[in-house]
Amino acid sequence: MRKPLEVMTKHLTQEEIKKKELEQEAVFVGNEQLQHPPDWLINDSAVNEWKRLVKEFNKKSMISNLDYNNLGAYCNAFARYTNIVKRLGTKVLPGREPSPLVMLELKYSDEMKRYGSLLGLTMESRLKAGSGLVTTAEEKLVDEFGEV
Repeated sequence: MRKPLEVMTKHLTQEEIKKKELEQEAVFVGNEQLQHPPDWLINDSAVNEWKRLVKEFNKKSMISNLDYNNLGAYCNAFARYTNIVKRLGTKVLPGREPSPLVMLELKYSDEMKRYGSLLGLTMESRLKAGSGLVTTAEEKLVDEFGEV
């Protein structure tokens, strides 16, 4: 799995670091839309999670406007999860069938992940695209000027 340079723990050479920086720059599209949470977030918990994450992302991150819907979906899922955890507490409900609505929600969540990856909405897919762009540029330089 590809990771942003700032979260990598592997020791990299200066050349590898420069290449990773170029890959990340090649795929960044801006993040100004993330400053305001969408109006379709389900509650204050989701809005607060949005604000918390955007504040963290602004420190140094590749998250961009393309992540807007995925971030909103995550915040809504977070809000639902915390609500369910609070309601259930330590109760265990053995033998209960999951709600059909929960099953549908999981199905559509999986579809969003799949399409998001295909469309380049995930960080991993953008880094992969950036890697391809930098590799292609390096190959063109070698073709033109030979190995340096």
